[in-house]
Amino acid sequence: MSDTEVVIIGAGPFGLSISAHLRALGIDHLVVGRPMDTWRTHMPDGMLMKSEPYASTIASPDGKYQVAAYCKARGLDYVDRVGPLTRERFLDYADWYTEQLVPDVLDDTVTEVTPVDGGFLVAFANAAPVNARQVVVATGVLPHQHLPAELTGLPAELVTHTAQHHDLDEFRGRRVAVVGAGQSALETAALLHEAGVNVQIIARAAKLNWSAPNPAHLSAVGHIRRPVTQLCEGWHCAFWNTPQAFRLLPESVRITKARTVLGPGGSWWLKDRVDGVVDVLTGHHIREAAARDGGIRLAFDGPGQPAADFDHVIAGTGFRVDLGRLPFLPERLRSAVRTLNGHPLVGRDGQTSVPGLYFAGAPTVLSIGPSARFIAGTHTLAAQLARSAARRARAGGRSATLAQQEPAQVQ
Repeated sequence: MSDTEVVIIGAGPFGLSISAHLRALGIDHLVVGRPMDTWRTHMPDGMLMKSEPYASTIASPDGKYQVAAYCKARGLDYVDRVGPLTRERFLDYADWYTEQLVPDVLDDTVTEVTPVDGGFLVAFANAAPVNARQVVVATGVLPHQHLPAELTGLPAELVTHTAQHHDLDEFRGRRVAVVGAGQSALETAALLHEAGVNVQIIARAAKLNWSAPNPAHLSAVGHIRRPVTQLCEGWHCAFWNTPQAFRLLPESVRITKARTVLGPGGSWWLKDRVDGVVDVLTGHHIREAAARDGGIRLAFDGPGQPAADFDHVIAGTGFRVDLGRLPFLPERLRSAVRTLNGHPLVGRDGQTSVPGLYFAGAPTVLSIGPSARFIAGTHTLAAQLARSAARRARAGGRSATLAQQEPAQVQ
């Protein structure tokens, strides 16, 4: 059985960025997963990035591995602002980033993380287990797909989540309802319509919300008036992109703002593909859903349409973090992690109340802030987490067993 200092579970933007930072610090580690698998196999063909091109950059130790640098190296056209990247271009960039900075990804699945004296025993589906003094969970949102109660229990041929679809052509010739008013719901509906599908958006909100486009260019004075961050632009963005400030807010405010900052709503570039183009039913809540004649009937609470029949329902209803959906974390370990509203509470470095156990990405949103939901979060967490893991490694980094631990304070 081999030993390593850190095991990173997940090879999406956060896992790759943390690995790159650990590598730069000379810390022995193993990153496990299929690189960018969520983006590659659980997002639809034709998708565009919600973030600006400059904000689609994965954080690197020296800051030189931006989307702009990739495009220059490949001789590709590039605009910094107001020109969203295609999913395909972003994946090509991520592959280039991985080749340059994270060359040794183990394409396997972690099956269990067991606390042992001095750290953790990490088991895999197809490789020998390893001892790791520290573990980083960077598995993204995919395990946390949320279906409303009204849609649960129905067969998969009738109800799915947006994260389950890569090729929407399978719905040609069918009538499909897309439930939700966020980016994933609205863009899925637009892509379905453009593929010739009879689609209707169903939203509880009274109207759809759309972001305003950023200016194509900003002067030096413009940057002062409208600070540019990896998350978004404006002084409010500077606040939401600063974990130290976000952490000072009351818990109830953090819970609300973690969900509502930059959502739910659609990007400005998507509006013309939906408004007046796709059938939209707003102000309606699904009261009941039932299989009927090979399809599904939805009954609504709302001022207009009482019910409608569809061949399929796609739920663009987001994600709800639940550590119980991470099967590799045994209950004993999960119960030792302090949580708030189902999310692990972490320090500024991503470390939980279990010494040596870190989280990165969306599950940390109540501790780090809204940036944790986006690629921007790699810039607010990866370097701090890597430095913390390096300090523990150089100090001996031996985690106490769960039986020996005192509850850690969230920093």
